[in-house]
Amino acid sequence: MNRSMLILAPLAILAVCLVLAAGCLQEQGAEKEPTPTMTPSPVFGPEHNGKNVSVPAGTRFSLRLPENPTTGYMWNMTRPHGLAIDKDEFIAPDTKLVGAGGTREWVFSSLEKGSTLVHAEYRRPWVPAGTIVFVPLEGGFFGIAGDDGKNYLPLSLSPEFKVDGLRVAFEAEEAPDTATIQMWGTPVNVTFIETVEVFDLHVSVT
Repeated sequence: MNRSMLILAPLAILAVCLVLAAGCLQEQGAEKEPTPTMTPSPVFGPEHNGKNVSVPAGTRFSLRLPENPTTGYMWNMTRPHGLAIDKDEFIAPDTKLVGAGGTREWVFSSLEKGSTLVHAEYRRPWVPAGTIVFVPLEGGFFGIAGDDGKNYLPLSLSPEFKVDGLRVAFEAEEAPDTATIQMWGTPVNVTFIETVEVFDLHVSVT
């Protein structure tokens, strides 16, 4: 073995040792890095209807409600103040059964601190909706304040719908040449009416 090889051999061995040592240090450093913990996003459902909940500002949460669009009924969500709707999606059921219902899911981001209301109604969107109101005139009577901004005076209203503040979906025909003592709204004959299912979630962003 010549002199140059005697000099290079120890250098090669030293280089290999340095590479192995660097690898060991990297592995040890990787092991010491803490694993980040993910805080699960709250998920709310039908059991939270009418409830008060709290979520931290800047976080996300989900709302999941059963829905069956094949019946024509869908959840109509009113955009809540102070919350952003990041996702609005229908999740189909895991079945091939025709007409089976699924789940409507919304994902919200809490933008600012304060209180807000997440309000949704389960109804057919093409059927007009409104709110039953008690009008304290002429002895008092019940009318319908339509979402279209018009007031309707039903000439006949079943007792189960005479509830102040009740949300209803309805169809009506204007009653021509009809005079009433109630100077309120347009007299109508109600041809269809049903109570609207309502979901309310009172959210406090802290």
